[in-house]
Order: sequence, then structure tokens, then C-alpha cells
Amino acid sequence: MLLIVRHGEAVGNTERRFIGQMDVPLSPLGEQQALWAATRLAGLGVERIVSSDLRRAHETARPLADLSGIEIELDTRVREVSNGDWTGLVPSEIEERWPEMFAEYRSGVDVARPNGERWDEVRSRMLSAVQELLADGRTTALFTHGGPVLIAAAWASGLEVRGNVFAGPIAAATNASITTVLPGPRLAAYNDTGHLAESFDDPSGPMG
Repeated sequence: MLLIVRHGEAVGNTERRFIGQMDVPLSPLGEQQALWAATRLAGLGVERIVSSDLRRAHETARPLADLSGIEIELDTRVREVSNGDWTGLVPSEIEERWPEMFAEYRSGVDVARPNGERWDEVRSRMLSAVQELLADGRTTALFTHGGPVLIAAAWASGLEVRGNVFAGPIAAATNASITTVLPGPRLAAYNDTGHLAESFDDPSGPMG
């Protein structure tokens, strides 16, 4: 079983910045969300902890590692998309500098961000990691990012989602939510926020 956790709220999320692979820390709220997630996950029989190497992801994993005594394994394949020249910008700044490309992005096209990645590249590396972890057979907590969570959820539910993953039929996952994928694959749960003190529509969705 794979318990896929989106990282807690990170610095820049509430501003809707395209964080991507910027190595930003959790916000104070994100740190609290990581503790809530750890308490929930500690009761689910986690045997292995894998995380993106980006700080906000493994900071979210740390409380569970401390509770369980399980070492965190870092995997670059589950990183967020590389936003290239869009990194750190807010949507209005991107729209001003790349109006045609950003219009395509918003319409659902899988654009190649300048000096960055396409979603199809993220899909390839993320699903490589997910399939390996499912084949391992252990109950694994995987700490990753908004885009990769959507990619895994679509794949596990049998949806052929192409293009901009945030323009697809599945809403963005909330910070510190848990998505459960079973071998098969089968999507058993998506965007579970029952462990959070406040559940809300995450305004930071497509920004990582």
C-alpha cells in the first residue's frame, strides 16, 4: 500500500507562486500540518518512508520518521515539476512575460516551461517511482508535491490525463492530505484531510 502525502504548506504557497523545484521550507502552518499527518500515519502501519529531496517534502516526513524510527529515503523522481524561468513568479508575472504560452497552459496544454519541464516528463519519473514502491509490497508513506500527487491519482484510477494536470478532472490535493494507492493499481482514497484541524480548498494547488 502506498500512502502519498502532499507536503504541508510551504513558504510561497499562499501567494500562489510557481515554486516548483525551489527548495523552500514549510511555513509555520505547514509544520503543524506535518505533525497532524504524522500522528495519522503512525497508526497506519507504515513500514517505509520515501520523500522528495526538496526541503518542504522531507520536512513534512520528519515528524513521522521521528515517531516511527524509520529512516527517510530521498528520491529525486518524486520532485515537483521544474518551472524553469517561471520559478518563483506569481501567475500575473508569468502572464505578462509569456502571454501566449501562459494562455495555452491555462487552457490545459502541456507547455514546455522555458528552461523547465513538461508534465509528461514528470509523469514518467513519478510513475517509475510509484510502480517500484508498490511492487516492494511494504506499506510506504511517500511525501511529494501537488503535481505528482495528481499524476499518481489519475494513473491509479485509470484516467488518461494528459496536458496540464491541474486542468484535468481531478481537483488539486490539499497540503498534507493523504492519497492511498493499492496494488493493481487501485485508487482507494484521494485528498484525505481528516487528520487536519482545518480542511479547506487549497488556494496554492498548481504552484507546488
